[in-house]
Amino acid sequence: MPSQSVQELKDKHGFEVHYQKLSEESYIALEIMNFPSGYYYDILKSTLKQLDVMLCKFSKVLVVRLDLRLKEYSKNNKVVSQFISALQKKIKSAYGEFAYIWVREQSKAKQQHYHLAYFFNGHKIAHPSKVITFIQSKWDCVSAGGSVYIPDNCFYQLFTNQPNFYQSFKDAVYRLSYLAKCYSKRRVSQSVKNYSSSRLEYSEGS
Repeated sequence: MPSQSVQELKDKHGFEVHYQKLSEESYIALEIMNFPSGYYYDILKSTLKQLDVMLCKFSKVLVVRLDLRLKEYSKNNKVVSQFISALQKKIKSAYGEFAYIWVREQSKAKQQHYHLAYFFNGHKIAHPSKVITFIQSKWDCVSAGGSVYIPDNCFYQLFTNQPNFYQSFKDAVYRLSYLAKCYSKRRVSQSVKNYSSSRLEYSEGS
């Protein structure tokens, strides 16, 4: 059964079916949030690719969803780029290879905020409490007093060799699809991205 939070979100937003290509001849049907404004295919594609690459590399993957909030508006994404760079070496030394995606959004508030997802090697980290504490500390420093919002049920443990893997995977994808919604993604300029991700690639033969 889907977790209660996913079911509540489905009751609120509904869902539509997204067909993700697995090979030249096969697709997998996934449920994503159904927003009136639609979604950005490139963001969804990048999210699913980075998650899939991690699942090809590791039989256990920890998915973590967080929001990064700022005190002041900025025209560029320098603060989140600095944040990702500051975390990268520390996280890689502690937990090994990982992937991520962030999206920039701004709705009614004067300042933008960022939705962020990390994908970790689940053999190295089974629960996100320590890494969330580190993320909070680093974001506070880099953003000069910004805050980290932790959504309910902010993480998923995906084990490819467990019977409930497919359901857990679908629940995680549904939650992650929120990052791809068109609503509130104002484009500051053509030179300022509204999302970015790690660039992990499939290993040869995977």
